[in-house]
Amino acid sequence: MKADQELRSLKRGLKVLALLNQTENVSITELARHLDLPRTTAERILLTLVAEGYVQRVPDDKRYRLSAKVCSLAGGFSEDCWIVQTATPMLFRVTEHIGWPLAIATPSGDRMVLRSTTDPATSLWLNRRRVGAEIPVLNSSSGLVAYAFSTPVEQELLGQLLTQSSDRYNRERAAAPQALDQLIQPVRDNGFAFQPPPNNNPEQSIAFPIFIDGKYVASLLMIYMTRAMGSATVIDKYAPHLRLLADQIGRAAGARDDGEFEEELAFPASWMASNGVRDLRQAS
Repeated sequence: MKADQELRSLKRGLKVLALLNQTENVSITELARHLDLPRTTAERILLTLVAEGYVQRVPDDKRYRLSAKVCSLAGGFSEDCWIVQTATPMLFRVTEHIGWPLAIATPSGDRMVLRSTTDPATSLWLNRRRVGAEIPVLNSSSGLVAYAFSTPVEQELLGQLLTQSSDRYNRERAAAPQALDQLIQPVRDNGFAFQPPPNNNPEQSIAFPIFIDGKYVASLLMIYMTRAMGSATVIDKYAPHLRLLADQIGRAAGARDDGEFEEELAFPASWMASNGVRDLRQAS
């Protein structure tokens, strides 16, 4: 194609999408600097992409990020994209009540990939998580949930993949079936997982499975600080509501409902005061 036949505005828009795909989020000023554009031009491109649904503004921030709609540009809107599209506004609403960050992770080979996080909506995190970040399946709460609730066929294939993983924890745990079963069986029995040891991180996570039509599709996580509360408190005060939230996300995504979720979400507004979350937040 000749240069004079190219649409410069379209090329700029594609460059913006490519840049956002490589970074967690950007401000208008950063975008203008990265692409060597006037600030007003960068703003018009971003606002056009927002209007078309491919970019969204980060809540309570002046930064922008890709929306789940970009998945539709790659051969159709996959199920995990529907999960992210449906879950993200629900997660932000719940984080407003509980303070702690929530996230969605999905399996990809021998890793779990972070698909959505409410880190921008709360200060209760130590290590900011980036969408697209990966963590080994058998060294994460989300991965233990994915392994525990996958089908027997998927589990067998995943086990073979994990024994060849570049990650030491994946390889060693997959190569010791009895030890792995001792790690996984409590997850099946309880319906949730904590990050496995060794774990000296001051942040911990608890994960729950999200099902669509009875099939595991993603993990819901809540990240919390261990100095603010222990696992017993998390199980007692948060686990029932997180389980309900995972069920709500699965039902809404299964119905292909990306609109406003009408059912009252887990952790209603009155929950924070009645369960002492304010004290926990001050303690953190």
